[in-house]
Amino acid sequence: MKRFRGKELKLTPGMEWIFVCILLAGGIFIRSFHFGAIPVGIHQDEAMAAVDALALAEHGTDRYGTRFPVHFEAWKGGQMSVLLSYCMIPFIKLFGFSAFSIRLPMLIMSCLGLLALYLFAREIGGAGLAFPVLILGIICPWHYIQSRWSFDCNTFPHVFLFGAAMLLFGMKKRWALYVSMVFFGLCSYCYGVANYSVPLFLLVMAAYLLLKKKVKWQEALLCVTIYFLVALPEFLTMLININGWESIETPFFTISYFPQSIRSKDILLLNFSWQALKDNLLKVLLLLLGRGQDTSITSVISKYGNLYPFTTVFFLIGLAAACGKVVKEKETEKKIPYVTLFAWLLMAVWAGAVTIGIAQHRINIIFYPMIVFSGMGMEWCIRKWKLLAVPIAGIYSAAAVSFAANYFGEYEELTRDYYYEPYLNALNYAETCECDYYSIFPDPQGTGISEVGRILTLFAHEIDAEYFQGVTDVQNGKKVLPYSERYRFETVTEEILRQDEGKNVVYVVGSGDIDLFSGEAYEIYSFYDSYYVAKKKGGS
Repeated sequence: MKRFRGKELKLTPGMEWIFVCILLAGGIFIRSFHFGAIPVGIHQDEAMAAVDALALAEHGTDRYGTRFPVHFEAWKGGQMSVLLSYCMIPFIKLFGFSAFSIRLPMLIMSCLGLLALYLFAREIGGAGLAFPVLILGIICPWHYIQSRWSFDCNTFPHVFLFGAAMLLFGMKKRWALYVSMVFFGLCSYCYGVANYSVPLFLLVMAAYLLLKKKVKWQEALLCVTIYFLVALPEFLTMLININGWESIETPFFTISYFPQSIRSKDILLLNFSWQALKDNLLKVLLLLLGRGQDTSITSVISKYGNLYPFTTVFFLIGLAAACGKVVKEKETEKKIPYVTLFAWLLMAVWAGAVTIGIAQHRINIIFYPMIVFSGMGMEWCIRKWKLLAVPIAGIYSAAAVSFAANYFGEYEELTRDYYYEPYLNALNYAETCECDYYSIFPDPQGTGISEVGRILTLFAHEIDAEYFQGVTDVQNGKKVLPYSERYRFETVTEEILRQDEGKNVVYVVGSGDIDLFSGEAYEIYSFYDSYYVAKKKGGS
């Protein structure tokens, strides 16, 4: 029989899992509601991941022609992790290439994350803790927002959670311990931060478990071997790029050298500054206190924060209660889950401290332990003062309803610009126009970076990787001009228009350039008065 601590209500295992399934079904439903439609549009990073996933699905290469890379060249100067794109492949094959199919892996991973969160919390404090933690995870703004779009770094918290849950189960069943190492190794393909943070967590856990004689040296060595075998290609990628060595091609995958890479500048240990360390630690502290958040709406709605602003009180209470448990608890078996949780939090703080210019997505590994500690704080308060359950439930219910109303209202409208919907609509319409050339405004961010326009065009026009590479002149079953000639990314000027006289060109332009096109000479189509498609009347 299972008992909620401090309460008389008892649950049989069957009843417990019925309630868990009901809660998970609710969490899945609200995450699936209008799925694929909100956020409106496509973010440049999910477009990048999707374009490479499409190339892998069709040709077994990324869009540059690299066979099964273990790390994507992506933006050339800034690379991208591969796991999310590989997860997209079966859904692209099943459902075609769309916002729905490329976002589905994150939805599934996030929903599995909720189940893993329950199991992880249950190992710490039984069902009495696991239920409030699960409920908080279901209504958590951070968890909800990240589950509905595809960003490679957002896979890291979930895959690490799978590993952490299996590690705790591995204290009872050794096979699970070894499986956990596979998940920890896969973290390296989720996000680069994992390469210098997960090893710290594993070092702390190995030292503790060996000291307490809960694992044998042979078992620890086997765990290390499994972890490094899984993560080895990614670690070799780092080594190759640090030393400037040539790429390694195998029959199964490619470990690439990126000559234009600037990613090493993201690691404080390689570019140390005391001021940067101080700034990073302050940002991590503010995040822990519910004060720190990005200005970008892609990760957070500011007035709701990541876990709701009032959750900070429960987080601090839970942190104190967990510290007390570790100090007072005599049985090592009961301490291990708490030590795991604290090691996870330490790892997250370390990741934030040594990553230059940390943003919320770079330290999102911190949110799952924050949810668990906050659940501990709620459980402790309710156990001490049972009547607090009513106002706590009421406050969180009201906050969750308000958040949902905002997400499907004001937030939906805000995403149009952040996820480039007007620009994408213009690109989609331009594709329906018969032409020889496209002249496309390259900088929808307004930052002088033309690569954003290029990658969004590759996504919107579903451009074949071999056509992009110049291997073929066939796109969508039709022979056309080579990609390098057909697609011109430029800001239109009067000089360009004079040079295009007599050519069949479709122009995608921003609002600042539309005055160059007269309604008498051009067919002009507006998209939210932000972007326009212009084509010479008469088709030339």
